[in-house]
Amino acid sequence: MNQGHVKIKANIQITAFYLFFIIHTMQIGAGIMGVPQIIYKESQNNAWISVLIAGVFLHLTIFVMISLLEQYKNADLFAIQKDVFGKWISRILGTFYILYILTVTSSIMLNYTEVVQVFIFPKMPSLQITFFLLFLATYAITGGFRVVVGSAYLFFFLTIWLVFSLYEPVRYIDWDHYLPVIQASPKELMMGAFKTTFSVLGLEVLLFVYPFISNKNKVPIVAHLAVLLTTILTFLVTFISIGYFSGPQLEGQIWPTLAMFKIIQFSILERFDFIAVAFWGFVILPNVILFIWLASYGAKRLYHVKQKHALYVIVLLLYAFTNIVEFRFSIDTLTDLSAKVGFYTVFVYPFLLLLIVLVKKKLTKSKGSGSN
Repeated sequence: MNQGHVKIKANIQITAFYLFFIIHTMQIGAGIMGVPQIIYKESQNNAWISVLIAGVFLHLTIFVMISLLEQYKNADLFAIQKDVFGKWISRILGTFYILYILTVTSSIMLNYTEVVQVFIFPKMPSLQITFFLLFLATYAITGGFRVVVGSAYLFFFLTIWLVFSLYEPVRYIDWDHYLPVIQASPKELMMGAFKTTFSVLGLEVLLFVYPFISNKNKVPIVAHLAVLLTTILTFLVTFISIGYFSGPQLEGQIWPTLAMFKIIQFSILERFDFIAVAFWGFVILPNVILFIWLASYGAKRLYHVKQKHALYVIVLLLYAFTNIVEFRFSIDTLTDLSAKVGFYTVFVYPFLLLLIVLVKKKLTKSKGSGSN
């Protein structure tokens, strides 16, 4: 199928090498701060097994997404939907995708805002924190796609060292917390895997940046490596959290990943968790930048408006919305909504779309051979 070809100028294209940082930084953000507690509530001390199950499904989803994209010469999700469903239905579906992206972005910003207020600045208003995030995101996006990609690359290396700081909690692991090894039922393990959804949202970016990749033959290996690292990091924080906290303690921790930083101390720095929370801003910033870029780029593709104009409107809407939702219940509700919608949007829809595309391709070939 050659319909829906998306033309990208050579000076904007990137190599598949950078796709690794795009996918991984999109996945690691606000969700990993609290994912151990969320999974533990479903599969208890076998939560680490749920993470491994989720990891397998991540790789399967990447495989399906790449298979879908390879049915076309150089198309993104918007072009594929237009080819399959026609102009108007594809526009409705594309608009839904944009709304989903904005919902996830709002949830990420609200979760990080609450973390900053709890750990560092209790009296700092949400208006200031969200303004800071949106200002930096706008500045990066107006620099163009390459700057957006560069931010993911830069912030990855600025924050990856945080993983090694978990060496201290490892020293206090109680190995009895992992026994019995197989306690949860298959249903509980699958529910735990399902609950990782919010933490690993972001791999759908592949469906939009694919036309920007110059060496597409390298996309499969790079994309799988990105979700593999995401799985490893999610597994590590979950596994360590189970061993470090007792069951009731872990269930009572809203952000167990950040809570473990509290025991790390240096002679010149007593509260390392302050540093960790501050640097976590660099973890979630690529999320915000890339998601907003996706939303503004989507508006440009669907409605033929200037991306810069769409960007300003989106940023204003996000700023207004994130400062309306202030209560814990509302943030939890929004996060749960993002996770549930994200599950079907990211982990179910591509499978259905690939099936439809393959059926259409087969019918088109049959019709073509029949006319001869």
